[in-house]
Amino acid sequence: MPSSAPPPLPETPAEVWALMRELVDRYSPRHQLRAQLGDGLGKGRKKIMVLVQLEAGPLTAGDIAEAHGIDRPYATAIVDQLEADGLAERTADPADRRRKLVALTPKGRTAAAAATQIIQTPPGALAGLSRAELTQLGAILARLSAAGS
Repeated sequence: MPSSAPPPLPETPAEVWALMRELVDRYSPRHQLRAQLGDGLGKGRKKIMVLVQLEAGPLTAGDIAEAHGIDRPYATAIVDQLEADGLAERTADPADRRRKLVALTPKGRTAAAAATQIIQTPPGALAGLSRAELTQLGAILARLSAAGS
């Protein structure tokens, strides 16, 4: 039986980028988020990000828009969806009754905690790397991240 040789290691930026995209897609938490939180919530990355952000406390739609680099109408649409799903609610801001604060409902807090757990859990494949490999990978990723700033 012939032995299959391992695929060649990527050498060019395009080959490395293709491998990184494949890796991120394979280990994306989106499938687990959809399974645990439902299709409506699991499909929207921004909805998940806003849900997790609201764990820290109530915010206005303007605060949400600014934090995520989106316009206010889009932030309002996300809040509308979270509210329709029973995950968030709007209340008057006690400091300025003209403003509305968006806060998580008990159901929203449960969903946010579940989403945070899913997002923060690294893929099992990382556990197979040695400490030296993890350090090397971390150093490379940190360097790439800093270069993009």
